[in-house]
Amino acid sequence: MNSAEPDIDLLIDNRDVEGLITALNHENYLIRKQGAFGLKKVGDERAVEPLINALRYKNWHNDYTLLTSVRENAAEALGFIGSEDAIEPLIKTMDTDPDEEVRWKAAWALGEIGSPHATEVLIRALKDNSWTVRRHAANSLGIIGDQDAVPPLMKALEDKDWHVRKYAAVALGKMKDEVAIPFLLEALEDEDADVRWKAGSSLVSMGGLAVPSLIKKFKKGNWHTRGRAAEILGRIGDERALQPLMDSLTPGKFRDKHRHVRGKAAEALGRIGDIESLEILQRVYNEDEYKYVREKAEEAINKIRKLSVSTKILNYDNGEVTFDYPDDWELLDTADSKKIVKGYYANSSISLSLNRQADVEEISSAEFAEMLRNVIAIQNSSLISEDMFKRDEMEVYQMVAENNEVVPTDILTVSFKKKDLLYYLWFAGDPTVLKEAEEGIQLILDSFYIY
Repeated sequence: MNSAEPDIDLLIDNRDVEGLITALNHENYLIRKQGAFGLKKVGDERAVEPLINALRYKNWHNDYTLLTSVRENAAEALGFIGSEDAIEPLIKTMDTDPDEEVRWKAAWALGEIGSPHATEVLIRALKDNSWTVRRHAANSLGIIGDQDAVPPLMKALEDKDWHVRKYAAVALGKMKDEVAIPFLLEALEDEDADVRWKAGSSLVSMGGLAVPSLIKKFKKGNWHTRGRAAEILGRIGDERALQPLMDSLTPGKFRDKHRHVRGKAAEALGRIGDIESLEILQRVYNEDEYKYVREKAEEAINKIRKLSVSTKILNYDNGEVTFDYPDDWELLDTADSKKIVKGYYANSSISLSLNRQADVEEISSAEFAEMLRNVIAIQNSSLISEDMFKRDEMEVYQMVAENNEVVPTDILTVSFKKKDLLYYLWFAGDPTVLKEAEEGIQLILDSFYIY
């Protein structure tokens, strides 16, 4: 072994993989730790085999605490590199390493690699003594998406730790298996607010599949749950919820007795945006005894009127793609062949660029999404969520990211792929204004179509 102490920062700056591999095998355990950290930063496939060797636990490691950190960094580095050669060693680490930090980082790395071969060990990890390991196992199972994990994840919604319950709910939302809907509905009553929020978001991602069960919950749950069910129904926007929501605001036996639920029902009707509900909302605004409900009704009325009356719907069509947009967006042609249009909302606080890629029949939406992830990472943005589905013969991949380095900015990018054509829409702007403009954004996304 080489006894000279290398300059790890310099090796990282120079992306000197061989030098970092040498550091990983240094006789000084602190240098080994720094070498593993450096390889995690650089992320080069040449380091896979040395990192696998560094990951292996041996009994004598217990006498040298720093070697735990070497294994931790090695597990993370293998996850960043994403080589399938690391799957079996990481699985073994999950089963044998005594340190919970190493195990949870191995669980995270298996999720980053995304192979179904890791499903079995991650399911076992849902019973790990460490909640951190269980939490990362649940999250990785959601990323991998193997349906065999659905029953264990439903069980994990009962975990004693809220972190685990939260990520089990997130994972089930990604898998979109309707068998999980009753369990997610129960999670709406969880003692932890974060778990309730994630369960609701997962039900939203289920879309129409969840609507019948949500309507039942809206009619029969406790008032907290009825309010949450109303909010979720509004976010889904399915017209099957219109009548139950209107009934809850109409004088008579179906009127909800709780002001919070009525307020949430009014808010949901505003999100759905059907003019059929205007008359009832106007009556609520004029007559309800509670200011909170009246204010929610007024907001809903204004929202529906803006969409149906004051907002003119325009169409963009270049002979290859078509979509609608409200008239408070200005769409401009540009000279850039990739950025066909650029749009602005209000005072240019939101920008939209439409980008085109041709001859991409051999590139999957998931592969293109990986390219966009790299772009997001290069911009020092953090990926918040992603989702993939099919619509109108198009593969659709949606990602949400945020960047708080200089000015808080949210990013929404949605790619649409059909045969050899791929378009992706890139929205960016102030998070508050993006939220205010969500109806217009959703109109663009819902109407987007590749010929």
